[in-house]
Amino acid sequence: MCGPILLGGVLLLLGEFALLVEVGTRVGALPTVGLTIVTAAVGLWAAQDQGLATVERIRNGQLRGQGPTDVDMVDGSLVALAAVFLFLPGFITDVLGALLLLPPLRRLVARAISRRMGPPGGGPGGGPGGGPGRRVFVVRKIDE
Repeated sequence: MCGPILLGGVLLLLGEFALLVEVGTRVGALPTVGLTIVTAAVGLWAAQDQGLATVERIRNGQLRGQGPTDVDMVDGSLVALAAVFLFLPGFITDVLGALLLLPPLRRLVARAISRRMGPPGGGPGGGPGGGPGRRVFVVRKIDE
């Protein structure tokens, strides 16, 4: 599991570096640095706005007696991930972060992640090892 994530991170880092060098050679180093700072600042402002909107939506649901859904919780996590992407210097992460700040796309991703995660507690009977496509056996001790 760690291998694909590590490989993806290394490839992302190499892509960011190559793109920063390419943009820097075309427009100059100072404009490139300025552009990364501006995109980080604007992106973090937008992430804060979207994060507050998510918190407000969850709070309003709680006031109506509804708990936060799995999609709401994943949605909030995706806003935080978008903020991290936007804070990192580079254009690829800026694009990924900006895409995650688009509410319709973010909700679509959140629903997909929520479906993939399955029910809380690992499925029927709870505990580890459950989830989609897995059988969980519950052993109960019968008192004599």
